[in-house]
Amino acid sequence: MDLKGDRVSIRPFTAADAQAYLALAQDPLVAGPAGMRPIANLEEAKSHVLKNQTTEFALVVQGAVVGELGIYPRTADAAAPEAHTREIGYALAQAYWGQGLMREALLLVIRELFTQQMTALWAATFPDNQRSIALLARLGFQYRFTVPLPASLQPAGPRSEAYFELVNPTLVLDDVD
Repeated sequence: MDLKGDRVSIRPFTAADAQAYLALAQDPLVAGPAGMRPIANLEEAKSHVLKNQTTEFALVVQGAVVGELGIYPRTADAAAPEAHTREIGYALAQAYWGQGLMREALLLVIRELFTQQMTALWAATFPDNQRSIALLARLGFQYRFTVPLPASLQPAGPRSEAYFELVNPTLVLDDVD
């Protein structure tokens, strides 16, 4: 995925982006709310970005990687209705918060995925992440439900995730008989 907006671009990660990804993953105010798994060193970061090039993308501003966007299939079953949906995730370096950059990036992704005939997009956030919830609301996502995380994903104790959905308005059918 290569997308360009007025201020941001989205592209696949490269090995050269490992340092920027490591900085995101090691910042507790970025990685914690985004649910990013811990990355200990540059080699781990390089391995992660190269292994996940089809689902995680670099958010670039003025040539610098300042965030990441994940676009994940919701099922492996191509016949399932969920095969035409995606779950998105995102993280942005603190220095870039409050500038509307993630909103711009997500709008690019939403337009691209809806052009690919995705019926809906989903996003999960921790219920206390008010910035993320407000962003999703501004983009038109609707709250659907909250679920507890599996125990293996709760190193600091029990947590839940709130799920939000954005339905592709071009694919909504009027009363079908």
